[in-house]
Amino acid sequence: MHTNNTCLIMTNEIHKRRNFFISYHHKSNFHFLKELRNRLNDGHLKDYGFKELDLAENSKFAIAKIIQYRIWASSVTVVLVGEQTGMSKWVDWEIWYSLQNLKAKGPAKRRFKPKGLLALFLPGSNHTIPQRLQGNLNSGYAIQLNWENLDKEFYTSLEKAAQNRTMTHLIQSQNKPRINPQDTWGKLKNLF
Repeated sequence: MHTNNTCLIMTNEIHKRRNFFISYHHKSNFHFLKELRNRLNDGHLKDYGFKELDLAENSKFAIAKIIQYRIWASSVTVVLVGEQTGMSKWVDWEIWYSLQNLKAKGPAKRRFKPKGLLALFLPGSNHTIPQRLQGNLNSGYAIQLNWENLDKEFYTSLEKAAQNRTMTHLIQSQNKPRINPQDTWGKLKNLF
């Protein structure tokens, strides 16, 4: 599952405003998402997430379309890594989609560039890491942050992940995701 946020955390320095998308395993990590929102609520956070919306009422196609637009509007995808994250087909798809590099056909010539990746490890010791995320941690493309360091290192880690977007040669995302909610790769080729 997912949410999208704009974040500006003030410390002694002025920081850039960053849009970020949060990918997480809904059943096991939703309470961490709520806590994350509360901890980052400094008046400069604009949340584009689903909040309490029941996505089960929407088709996979409709959900994927909403997620695509929210990822497009972000510069970084933050993945909440917990005990069941590595088993989530949706989290894998959101990471895969975040790493796409596409150019639009037609007069608009829009460009969809890869997003930075930030792996936020939740409390606990039995994390399952999506293979695609692990590959990008190993290559140096993704940034890792532990939950206990959230308050003092979140903004710095988010900014490092955003800066890593220029290092596309490090991206590890060759395999297609385990789900294809709307024939994504086929339709993307038609749009871009």
